[in-house]
Amino acid sequence: MFGGWPTAGRCGARAASAVALAASCALAAAAQASPGSLTSAAELASIKALADASIEPYAADRERLLVDARRDWPWGSVSGEYTTTGTSSSKKCHPVADATGADYLAEGAPDAYAQALGAHLAGDDALAQQARAHVLDLVDTFGFHGQTGDYSGGNQCVLELAVSVPVWVETARLLADTSVWSDADTAAFRTWLASRVYPLVAWASRTRRNNWGAAGSLAAYTIATYVDGGVAKLVESAPAQLALSPGQAAAAHADMQLRRIGSAWAGDAQCARFGIQDYGGIPEELRRGSTGCDGTSLAQRDSSLSYQTMHAELLVFHAEAMRRQGSLALYQAKVSAGADAILQSILFVIDNPAGGASWPWHEARWGTLITAATFYDHASLAAAAQLDATFRGGRALPYTRLTHRPFAQSSPDPAEEIGVPGKPELVSAR
Repeated sequence: MFGGWPTAGRCGARAASAVALAASCALAAAAQASPGSLTSAAELASIKALADASIEPYAADRERLLVDARRDWPWGSVSGEYTTTGTSSSKKCHPVADATGADYLAEGAPDAYAQALGAHLAGDDALAQQARAHVLDLVDTFGFHGQTGDYSGGNQCVLELAVSVPVWVETARLLADTSVWSDADTAAFRTWLASRVYPLVAWASRTRRNNWGAAGSLAAYTIATYVDGGVAKLVESAPAQLALSPGQAAAAHADMQLRRIGSAWAGDAQCARFGIQDYGGIPEELRRGSTGCDGTSLAQRDSSLSYQTMHAELLVFHAEAMRRQGSLALYQAKVSAGADAILQSILFVIDNPAGGASWPWHEARWGTLITAATFYDHASLAAAAQLDATFRGGRALPYTRLTHRPFAQSSPDPAEEIGVPGKPELVSAR
């Protein structure tokens, strides 16, 4: 069973010692200047204090994290031009000069993030130096071409960037609160994101109805919030030429994610129904497996489940990033019948609202359930989140077992502001 973080109003009742009391209650007063998308230096400092006091599960969580963070780096290094090769059903995005770098973007992101987490949780500058080197290894990469054009479904680099960049950005945010990271590092990474990555992910956000679009909206939003204050304009080339301030870009791509959840915008849909349905299905993901566009429950454990859970994972990440910037718009978005849309997309798999078959969650995407359970008060979601047998949790929402803990009580106190228990209260009550 997950331990519950103490909220500001219940610090004294739950703290196991004076050290735990000080650490947990400090979160209520933590500054809101750098909330991050998943965690912050202030929050990690409080976890460190609890772990230092040998309080569980924080001490064990830190040890597990440090095992991962201190592993040898298996992804090599990257530089130069990237392109897409392979068949239509098995494409790879990789550096032109070295196809062995194909996994650096997606698989390297959670490993570098683990190093940044470990740097804070253990006060280990060596881990911070390693994470810094891996983030900055990206800034001389460029191109990211597709097989049939850069702005097309044939460009696997768009999806690899869109899924991985939010985690790379979160790593850089945490490194900014260490001694190894400089203003010049921030400027270099911001320039790369704005010039090389943003135009591609913004195209996916504005055109794609499926998980490509969900990833694109998340990445474009994350980039916009990270470069704000350091980049004047973010330029889009397709589907239209646009030059937006970072604030305008963040708002635009949050709106695109909301439109993707809804039922009015068609985008590039191949199904007659759009968006998250009342029963939670996402037609553009279900059509690629045995369930099909109109299926009200999963027919088999196949690609319909894989794509449905991937889409939900990206929506939860985006909703959490927006929540920590002060907006509950994505978490509170509704299906036409009035239920919470993102929650319905999860329940479609684990507790089917239409009364059809339910299935175990995708084993590589458990961070979705753990993170969502910190907002939605739903028994089936809380129970499923506790079944996680992994620690890393996945590529897009890694290590949320350490950074997020679902509410232990049946429901949060409605008089309190809604935030992850024990984290800065960033938003007003529901």
